[in-house]
Amino acid sequence: MNYLQLVNDFMVETNMEDQIATVIGQIDDGLKATTWVKDAWIQIQRAERWSFMWSEGSFPTVANQAVYSLANQNRVNGDSVDIYSYRIPASKRFITPIDLNLVRFEDNTGSPTRVAEYPDGSIRLSPVPDAIHTVKFDLWAAPVVLTSDLDVPSVASQWHKAIVWRAIVNYAREQGKEWTGLYTAATREFNHIYADMQRQYLPPLGRKVPLTR
Repeated sequence: MNYLQLVNDFMVETNMEDQIATVIGQIDDGLKATTWVKDAWIQIQRAERWSFMWSEGSFPTVANQAVYSLANQNRVNGDSVDIYSYRIPASKRFITPIDLNLVRFEDNTGSPTRVAEYPDGSIRLSPVPDAIHTVKFDLWAAPVVLTSDLDVPSVASQWHKAIVWRAIVNYAREQGKEWTGLYTAATREFNHIYADMQRQYLPPLGRKVPLTR
């Protein structure tokens, strides 16, 4: 289902209002419905490190440069990485994570063997790279926000209903005790689909390159 279809499904399940023709420019209940659905999809994306949001990130080091911003790593604000996954495939090894507060960095150069992460997502490599080295890592994309009628969630279509049920759970919870029945039913339906999603999209990630730590 696309964004418009998800919203109209939400309308049907909640008996909120007549279905809408577009998500753009909505007011009153139509605006509330588009917001519930949009927020539900963001919640689901943030909840786990889903395989449908995974990719292998990479960036080249620069000789004599130790610190790499999000942009230097070809990353964007809101994505996430596994700090233990930074690796240099050419040398068939992982880069060991270290704590910035516990280690004194040295100025010697060479092929990086250690990595530390700053709160803003930038990293520091040690030794300071002596040349261009391709660093790879496991990357989970930042949540994608639904904005237009034809936007389609990146999860397979058989799990789109989870977004609707999550939106209904949030909606019914906010309405108060008189909506307890809807809240209970929606929670049950959501949990059923969500469990299937977890089995499908949370498999152990195998390493793409035969590396050693």
